[in-house]
Amino acid sequence: MMSNKYKGILIFSILYTVLFVFDGDKLLASVMPSAIANYLEYLVYVVLALYGSFLFKDKLIQQWNEIRKTKRKFFFGVLKGCLFLILMAVVFGSISEMLRQFLGLDGQGLNQSNIQSTFQEQPLLIAVFACIIGPLVEELFFRQTLLRYLRKSLPTWLSIFIVGLAFALTHMHSLDLSEWISAVGYLGGGLAFSIIYVKEKENIYYPLLVHMLGNSLNFIILVISSM
Repeated sequence: MMSNKYKGILIFSILYTVLFVFDGDKLLASVMPSAIANYLEYLVYVVLALYGSFLFKDKLIQQWNEIRKTKRKFFFGVLKGCLFLILMAVVFGSISEMLRQFLGLDGQGLNQSNIQSTFQEQPLLIAVFACIIGPLVEELFFRQTLLRYLRKSLPTWLSIFIVGLAFALTHMHSLDLSEWISAVGYLGGGLAFSIIYVKEKENIYYPLLVHMLGNSLNFIILVISSM
């Protein structure tokens, strides 16, 4: 019989998949008053962040205590992780851009466009969700849940690729060719976070902090470019 913990993890996984992979949040928003609909995605992220943190609280506390004993290792691990993320972002971003030019596609992916438009209207809101809450929910789902359980039945390299690909595909907003090309850029980040997670013995704080710092760097670049 399934334990309450695994039931909770299953519910968390289903909620994330339905709401963000299959755009269930947009369906919910369409039947709600505009005052709520405009902020529904952010509210859902907050709920999932709190629920996921509660589900994994014992593991999170244990891993945090481990980090407190090895602060120096954690610092250099995150530093190396950030450098690795930048390398992967440059490589896969370059591939994405070359494919875009080869196919004669203009503009950028809808995910990036949405972030920029939201930033113009509510910069503080996008900073909090893009740099803190978003990475927390994504790491709890993709690494702490999906990658961890895939590795139990699949080779590690295949698990990393599947999770990296899933991470990239969830940043698509349509099936247009331009969105597939944009997903190539996100694949670099998805693979990097998964590799860091595995390398650091499944301690979620390593990819989580690297993810937050990576998004924060992108946010800083966005702020500078908008001046």
